[in-house]
Amino acid sequence: MIIFLLFICLAVTFGYGVFTQGWSGAAELGFYIFLCAVQAISLFFVGYQTIMSYAGLRKFKKTELKSPANRFAVLVAAHNEEKVITQICENLKNLNYPDNLYDVYVICDNCSDGTADAVRKTGVTAMERHQPDKKGKGYGLEWAFERLWELEDQGTSYDAVVMFDADNLVSKDFLDIINSKLLDGFEVVQGYLDSKNPEDSWVTKSYSFAYWSTNRIYQLVREHLGLTAQLGGTGVTVTTKVLKDIGWGATSLTEDLEFTQRYILQTGKRVAWAHDAKLYDEKPLGFVQSFKQRIRWMQGHFDCMTRYAFPLILEGLKKRKFMLIDSAIYLIMPSRSILALILMISGVLSYTGVYKAEGFLGDVIDKSILLDGWIYGCFIAAYLSLPILAMILEKKGKKLHWFFVSYLFGLSWIPVTILGLLKKNQREWSHTEHSRALAIEELELELNPAEQEAVYEPNPIK
Repeated sequence: MIIFLLFICLAVTFGYGVFTQGWSGAAELGFYIFLCAVQAISLFFVGYQTIMSYAGLRKFKKTELKSPANRFAVLVAAHNEEKVITQICENLKNLNYPDNLYDVYVICDNCSDGTADAVRKTGVTAMERHQPDKKGKGYGLEWAFERLWELEDQGTSYDAVVMFDADNLVSKDFLDIINSKLLDGFEVVQGYLDSKNPEDSWVTKSYSFAYWSTNRIYQLVREHLGLTAQLGGTGVTVTTKVLKDIGWGATSLTEDLEFTQRYILQTGKRVAWAHDAKLYDEKPLGFVQSFKQRIRWMQGHFDCMTRYAFPLILEGLKKRKFMLIDSAIYLIMPSRSILALILMISGVLSYTGVYKAEGFLGDVIDKSILLDGWIYGCFIAAYLSLPILAMILEKKGKKLHWFFVSYLFGLSWIPVTILGLLKKNQREWSHTEHSRALAIEELELELNPAEQEAVYEPNPIK
């Protein structure tokens, strides 16, 4: 949308320039307006996110646990996950929550390996789906919900559905915390997205740094400000009432993002964030694999942006609900790395004056620099301080040096974003292979003692 608006602005300006000043004047005026618009948009998004994040940076209070009351259907989406599926099955069977209040189902979605057999060996129910013409997690979930309604007709009903991916591991108090959130009146809840393999490679370090910081400076901030969190694809809880009232209806490449917008638009309610309900997700090891995965994310993101950004803004203005506008801004906002890079370049040009050269280009850049270099520097410092502060608050201070590799990795979002935009209408789903087989007990040992106590404190209710 931003790129589209920039091109509209450039076209109108160029046409005006041709009419009033000829072709050379039009090119100069168009280029000048374009550079100004890029800076103005970057300044807006950087300033907005910085202000919002600092406004919501409060001390986190652990969820007050309530007596188990909700009955959960726990769904695990799996496509050819024979290598890792056993771990999450055993993990989910041994949560603190009462056994009679949750059942685990694995959606063996178009599997051609031994995923279903591996699931059955753990004693968990395997739900096999064979519809090769409808590939993707969204279709698999839609199919599984229909099976749950059939079970309800047979006398087995649930209050809410919790969704995980096959490579995940889950904190033992996850359902206790989600149950408490539902009893507080929320209908859709997102759990904390942690990393299962942060130390494996420079790519997993970059992913982990980004997730840890985003959890604090975006998701938890929105929870504190009474705005909506964004669903993250796994660790998602939706009440059966909501699923029946508005349906799932999310089959895009980013079904989580799509359902978030549909839910808040149709109900006017927000998605809650459960900061202490942790799940551990396997990050891609290699750059090529991550590049493909992120292109798929951006394809889905741009698809959702074109369909939901304007309706969210219009509905937000109509109903005076800032939550809807904030979510629209999230859809429109480019990557953090792109924004920071634009302002860094503008700041360097402003401060050093290296652009002051004779000729067309130097003259245009000289006119287009909006602010003094020191002001750009203040914007960048405030913006880049957020993930650093987030890491400290998340008790990840020993990994602060990962910031540098994370930011370098983040620059690859520039080609990823461009390719995602160009391919936004392509919806072919691709599978990300997982191989990090790890039990939750092993993962606990990799955490420091303070984190273990915070995350896995025994549930006094059970």
